[in-house]
Amino acid sequence: MSNWEPVSAFVKFTTKGITPTYVDNSTIIVLNQKCIRNNKIDYSFAQFTDDSKDISATKFVQKGDILVNSTGTGTAGRSAFVAELPKRHRLIVDSHILILRCNSINEAQCLSYNLYSFEKKLMSFMTGSSGQSELDKVVLLNIKTKIPKDSTTQIKIASILSSLESKIELNNRINAGLEAMAKTMYDYWFVQFDFPCPELVEGPLANSDIVGKPYKTSGGKMVWNEELKRKIPEGWNNGSFGDYANLKGGYAFKSSWWKEKGVPVIKIKDINEDSTLSLENCAFVGEDKYSLTKNYEAFTGDVVIALTGATIGKYGIVTKSQKPILVNQRVGLFKLGIKPLEKLPFLINSLNQEYFRKTVFVIASGAAQPNISTDQIDEIPLVIPRKEILDNFNLNCSFSYKNIIKNQIENQQLTSLRDWLLPLLMNGQVKVCKDNLV
Repeated sequence: MSNWEPVSAFVKFTTKGITPTYVDNSTIIVLNQKCIRNNKIDYSFAQFTDDSKDISATKFVQKGDILVNSTGTGTAGRSAFVAELPKRHRLIVDSHILILRCNSINEAQCLSYNLYSFEKKLMSFMTGSSGQSELDKVVLLNIKTKIPKDSTTQIKIASILSSLESKIELNNRINAGLEAMAKTMYDYWFVQFDFPCPELVEGPLANSDIVGKPYKTSGGKMVWNEELKRKIPEGWNNGSFGDYANLKGGYAFKSSWWKEKGVPVIKIKDINEDSTLSLENCAFVGEDKYSLTKNYEAFTGDVVIALTGATIGKYGIVTKSQKPILVNQRVGLFKLGIKPLEKLPFLINSLNQEYFRKTVFVIASGAAQPNISTDQIDEIPLVIPRKEILDNFNLNCSFSYKNIIKNQIENQQLTSLRDWLLPLLMNGQVKVCKDNLV
């Protein structure tokens, strides 16, 4: 059975990254804090650094390294395991990321899961001012953890946990594909106005041969809208988000109501930029408060949105929970009714339009702390299609979003299973025998 030991017992080398000279393209990819999230590397935020400059070989990331954000409130403490290196590029990190290198890849993978499991605790080990707070490296290396010494056991544990991660990642890829198809359809119908022309067409095109063909391309009637300063399909209206789905604010819970267990409450930190929610670290209020706050309950298929802070305007789809889920103040809630899939596809794709987030930032930028009201979001312009077009779009996309929500629920369950198994595997309370847990 493994013993409690400091992180330093498993780490043979540590270094911080460089201060990069950014260029448009090179052979060296440089990671920043945004790239480190959920024990993985997100290369969409990566940049390139000048590869003509002399950089010490010790600064380059190796397969099996653990990367830990070392600077910034809300980001310091986030970690990622380097399972693979990018092809045809070398990899490096900036000076706000710490590299940990273990004695073996198997040991590193086990340690990375441990670090990820108490990521929230790592974020509390901060020194310095709030603007330039840093993760205390000495404290990090002295944290006590358990990892089996036997390499065979390490491999088995890593295999079990990584298989759960792989299933989560597969679900994420499936969802990304479903979302991309819905976005393409939305753009085709509501941005280019080339939705299939319905049978009900007023004016000279009634009962014409363009029925079922792309509306605008086939000559569907477009009318000038003075308020929007553009042409829109005949029968469509210039409206706002509030006309389609009204937004209400969350409840201002009293500080004395917060508990270790009870009814979960969605806060801004629980909303991810990819339209998902991280409910495993929700705050709680006592169950005795539910009757007072049940009007602020979110249901499966509803949408929540951040109304303040640096990530203002980010939103997420609510998924099923074993308990009611309440919404905190400064989080907006689009309640979509008992059949949310009949409204969700159009709403979520409208929120995903670039102009929406830009409008939110413009409205919120006047205050020291970015802030927007539910009324202001309700008033953001939105072209409202004819009902038969709108209903047809939602119907066509409802199956995709039903599966997106299903996969998100499964990911929450897999994440809970992974977090429950982790300490049991490390402590030897659960063992892997011929791919079975005992």
